[in-house]
Amino acid sequence: MPLARHSGRCTLENRVLLGKMADGKAAPAAAGGVDVFKLVADKVADQESKAMQDTSAGVECELLFVGAKNSGKSTLIHSFLMKEDTPKPTTALEYRFARRSTGDDKAVANIWELGGGSQLSELLKVVLLPERLTSCVVAITLDLSNPGDALSTLTFWLDEVRKQVETCAMQLRATPAGAASADKAQQLADELWLEHPDGPQVRPVGVPVVVLGHKWDEFEANFGEPENRKVLTRCLRYFCHVNGASLVCTKHKDKAMMTVLRNLLYHHVFHTSAVRTVQLEHTRPLVVPASADSIAAIGKPPLVEGVHIDTPSERWRAAFEASFPPKAAKREAQDLSLVEAEQFAEEIIDVLRRQKQGELDKMRREATREQEQAARTGAAGLPP
Repeated sequence: MPLARHSGRCTLENRVLLGKMADGKAAPAAAGGVDVFKLVADKVADQESKAMQDTSAGVECELLFVGAKNSGKSTLIHSFLMKEDTPKPTTALEYRFARRSTGDDKAVANIWELGGGSQLSELLKVVLLPERLTSCVVAITLDLSNPGDALSTLTFWLDEVRKQVETCAMQLRATPAGAASADKAQQLADELWLEHPDGPQVRPVGVPVVVLGHKWDEFEANFGEPENRKVLTRCLRYFCHVNGASLVCTKHKDKAMMTVLRNLLYHHVFHTSAVRTVQLEHTRPLVVPASADSIAAIGKPPLVEGVHIDTPSERWRAAFEASFPPKAAKREAQDLSLVEAEQFAEEIIDVLRRQKQGELDKMRREATREQEQAARTGAAGLPP
């Protein structure tokens, strides 16, 4: 199966992140009222156009990787492309593409990687566009070496992707032709579940979603107790199942597992044969194609002392967090000064960023002085 691999970094998208530093909201307009999101879209569209100049008409698909920082998205993309070099860190949105040719059939996969974790979730709108809705696939990457944040990462991205898909569908339904496209996308999302016994309880996201539980080997080494494995695997199975998503747990150095992953992604992206492998045992990495699981097979969530919740999803969440407490400190909404901004210089935005950083540092110094003054006053027994 010939697969041509190409990649190209879209450094302009990084300006969106720096723009957010100016006021914590949307990217600021420059002197001429520049729309940074439009610049990003125009830039990546231009790169896409250049990449497609030497390809014949055929199947085209958008494959978008999202997930937490350092979860292994770039590594998994390299595996999909069968590249052996070490990937570089992704700051914002990176674009690559791959071509597959079998006889007269040609297909192109536009591969997107959204770095920066949840901070840059707004960039979903650059890839998940109304006119591409029927050809989009989303891969949500979970870092199983840090299982405490795996469930929150999964549910965050499921919700964000669902909201963007619903927005696209609403825009499509504004015209008769668009309504037909939206109906087609909904039909594709629902068709797997028409005859499934859990069909009424499953709510597909609207585009194919593949959840990648990466770094299974590290999870196995550090959280290998049978009960821990049972809780994690059954909980992830439940949330993937009720959202109509596939689930695969991967070890980068396990060639057999990476082959299963590639075949599953090829099926969604290049419309190859469906993956027949199903592995539901908690003792080994999971392979659960969409609709291959069932609520009955997953079983009921374990009871958590002091927790009385009626809905299965919240009971599963409570059981998961009892076994893998989420890390409350240092979430992805970290100090913006940690962002590697200087390597993507752009004067207007960088001036604003430095100005805001200076104001923040000043506020911190003033707060520290006030605390020290209060402490000295209290020690001397003086009224404040």
